[in-house]
Amino acid sequence: MGHRVIALTVAAGLLLASLPSLAAVAPQVSMPVGFVAAGGADFAGMRSAGATSVKLVADWSAIEKEKGQFNWEALDRAVASSSRAGLKVVLVLSYTPKWASLATGVELNDPAIYSRQPSKRIGDWEAFVSATAAKYKGQVRDWQVWTALSLPLFRGTDREYLALLRAARAKTKAADPSSRIVLATPLGLDLISIRKAVLEAGDAFDVISLSPRALAPEAMLRPLGVLRERLLTRSMKRIWIEWDTRSAGERQTWPAQVIKVLAIAKAFDVEQVFWAAEPAPGVEAAMQTFGAQVGGRPFAGYLLAERGIAFLFGDGEPGAAVAWSTAGDAPLKFDGDLKVLSPTGETKAAGSVGTEPVVFAGVGAGSIAEAKRTLVTRGLPVPPSAQDFSETAEVSARLGRSNVERGLYNMPFRGRRNGAVEPVEIAGSEAVRTNSAKEIVFIYFDVDDSFLFYIDGRSAVEISIEVHGASAAQQLGFNLLYDSMSGYRFTSWQTVEVKDGWVTYTFAFTDAGFSNTWGWDFTINAGGNRREDLTVRSVTVRKVSKP
Repeated sequence: MGHRVIALTVAAGLLLASLPSLAAVAPQVSMPVGFVAAGGADFAGMRSAGATSVKLVADWSAIEKEKGQFNWEALDRAVASSSRAGLKVVLVLSYTPKWASLATGVELNDPAIYSRQPSKRIGDWEAFVSATAAKYKGQVRDWQVWTALSLPLFRGTDREYLALLRAARAKTKAADPSSRIVLATPLGLDLISIRKAVLEAGDAFDVISLSPRALAPEAMLRPLGVLRERLLTRSMKRIWIEWDTRSAGERQTWPAQVIKVLAIAKAFDVEQVFWAAEPAPGVEAAMQTFGAQVGGRPFAGYLLAERGIAFLFGDGEPGAAVAWSTAGDAPLKFDGDLKVLSPTGETKAAGSVGTEPVVFAGVGAGSIAEAKRTLVTRGLPVPPSAQDFSETAEVSARLGRSNVERGLYNMPFRGRRNGAVEPVEIAGSEAVRTNSAKEIVFIYFDVDDSFLFYIDGRSAVEISIEVHGASAAQQLGFNLLYDSMSGYRFTSWQTVEVKDGWVTYTFAFTDAGFSNTWGWDFTINAGGNRREDLTVRSVTVRKVSKP
């Protein structure tokens, strides 16, 4: 199989050689988990680690290099090996052969371009899907369409992808009426893209596969809540999470990520979790810890304390809990005859909860009842935070060497190459300045999610930007790139007036989304300036009642 973008190559014997004590019996993880794999992977090792399924890429560009001539050899071996290991196979229909691609000219010399584009004739795609579905009928029920919808993995439009999705639905259903289609999504948590798919092609898929990348696990909480409470309230669609431990931290953090992701997935009734990285010893140990302590206990509810959150499982005594803090220590306490475990199963002394998750066994009925009350009164879990801005009228940031941020955050983005704005001082007042010579032309902001998140028309928004006046006419300006309910959009260009002092410009939005699609909600763009750089002192975001 030619493509390895999300594929995983697992060295044979890695798990058994590294963790002999855990290989004898496959741990019970208490919810279905799987791996993303390539042919030649250690499928038996995956099963021993606790996996129940595996994603394999059905690479069209490798299977049908010449039109009408199919080579199934590599995929046949992978499917057979997975089945022998007792793994349910999910086939990911992806990648376009040169002869079928939309690519032209020099693009046809680069498989990283032509194979990532959709087919120019939908009939060619339909023929491939029909042949694949007929060949693996009875062996494969779930079919994912493409690996992920982000560049460079997919070089098509939303409309082109939905056409592929609908065609795959028709052809797999013709071969097997019980088959299911899995919607791929952009890397990250793109609620706007999912909303579009639900509205325009909701009858063409059964499962939504999320692919968070470079996010903390708790960053999934609010988007998962929106999916459950707002986007999928009238549908039976299931949710999968494909988590890449490598994108969110070094190897030593993987067990902690696994424990957090499994707890969140169980709390939000996620059907299945797939690991898009090798099942290293720490991953296997964390899966075993979660399975042994949480087991088949149902999600009861959750508890919050400052920046700490605890997910509780059980319907009586004894229960279990998974708890951690997003910063510092959190005073989360539970009743019962408690045993405290690390992500990999080592016993720990009782104490306050830190940023590494801990698993509590033996949680008493009182804590379980309290967690149930929290779920009823507050709804689905949200990320813990030090301050709640839901009842405030505005949030703001005063910019400088160390920002004063009240629910509006710029400092987390100062490490970005094109967002590393330079602190300056003008007449005793601190501010920040872009630097077009160094291509530092963006000032990124994230609005606190408790203030605004996935707005979807619930309120209008005003953003006021305080900038220093231009030194000459028509040579300085900016606009905003913002997360709207139809994707990221630019405002019109705002020219800065000539003034030896500060001036404020206000932008009004009725279509703001602010769903952290790319990790931020809006950015000031000063990329059009060459003779003068933009200096910004403050930014304020306000909720505005809609008429």
